[in-house]
Amino acid sequence: MQDYNPFGPEVMTDPFPAYAELRSGCPLHQFDGYDHPLYTATRYDDVVELLTNIDRWSSHYGQMPSYSVKGCLFSDPPEHTVFRKLVQKSFAPRHVARMEPEITALVTELLDLMQTKGAGDLHDDLACPLPVLIIAKILGVAAHDLAQFKQWSDDQLDAANQRDPRAGDASRHAIAVYFAEQLETRRSLLRAAGHDPGAATDDVLDDVLPDDVISGLLVAEVDGRRLVQGELLVVLNQLLVGGNETTTSLITNLFWRLLETPELLIQLRRSPELDAVAIEESLRLDAPVLGLYRTAVGEQQLAGVVVDDRANVMATYGAANRDPEVFEDPDGFRLDRDPVELRRHLAFGLGHHFCPGAHLSRLEARIALGLTIERFPDLRIARDTERIGAFLLWGRKRLPVAWN
Repeated sequence: MQDYNPFGPEVMTDPFPAYAELRSGCPLHQFDGYDHPLYTATRYDDVVELLTNIDRWSSHYGQMPSYSVKGCLFSDPPEHTVFRKLVQKSFAPRHVARMEPEITALVTELLDLMQTKGAGDLHDDLACPLPVLIIAKILGVAAHDLAQFKQWSDDQLDAANQRDPRAGDASRHAIAVYFAEQLETRRSLLRAAGHDPGAATDDVLDDVLPDDVISGLLVAEVDGRRLVQGELLVVLNQLLVGGNETTTSLITNLFWRLLETPELLIQLRRSPELDAVAIEESLRLDAPVLGLYRTAVGEQQLAGVVVDDRANVMATYGAANRDPEVFEDPDGFRLDRDPVELRRHLAFGLGHHFCPGAHLSRLEARIALGLTIERFPDLRIARDTERIGAFLLWGRKRLPVAWN
């Protein structure tokens, strides 16, 4: 399949038939229609290699098609380890578990609003606002700023479709200005309370400062050092962008498949304990992030192909998750899939860059699924759905629904 184009209209509509052809006939495909060669890896074992062998495959030049040194969470250890430790505190399972009542209340409120309309769109009414509200709460973003933040985040994700590495810079700059103001406000609060902003510790949280990620990163110290202003702004932007659209796509993909196959929804209603299986199967079948790039460190070999130094290779989660060598009936959505097999999916990545928000994303999806199917027993797809725009992501930006 030498004519494979990761940006082509057929692939954008549905990439999975192309992934299947590549896996069987050209497991490491080279696309030359870009400013530099782009490779696509589609077999499970090769994707695992890209994600785990950081000495050969680097995140230093970013994880998008174009080279872009962002640093912080998009870096290699040991630099990456520092930032990972900082953000992991806010997404630890015990911390996320405490958010369940708040997430439940938000989902209930969103469904109340949807029910008043008699028909709706599960993307616009539930899947999109819920993760934005949650990540904003965690970060410390004001509710009245959410619509603007969502637009800034989407602009950066859509920039992956463009060759210009500066695409999305305007939104990145706008977010940086916002967070710089938030950080300065918190420094002012510390000074007013008699604290040195450069020496304050986390005992000021929920006392002098609001207990959110912005405050936490400001006062955090890992391995004997604090983050400088530029690092704070980059990490906050990375968390904002990574923390909403992926969960939105998980929720829309989950409902899309269940509503397309009503017998699955009937089975889930009869056995609600299968909700976790449904979520993991959705992640496997319809990975919200189709893949991210790694850069070759020196000349490397992958799938029997010599890859030049500094070549970009897409670790294609969406293809690996349907590899028939690993998953039985790989293109089917099954609620009886072997749990051991199911846990092998790569939707959240693997290794050092495993998604820190995976537990939160699963919790949001579980609560949204349970409350929605309980509230709307006759929920159905009303019209054609529509795919989101960023070629690296897979989800529905239109999921119109109706109920009796």
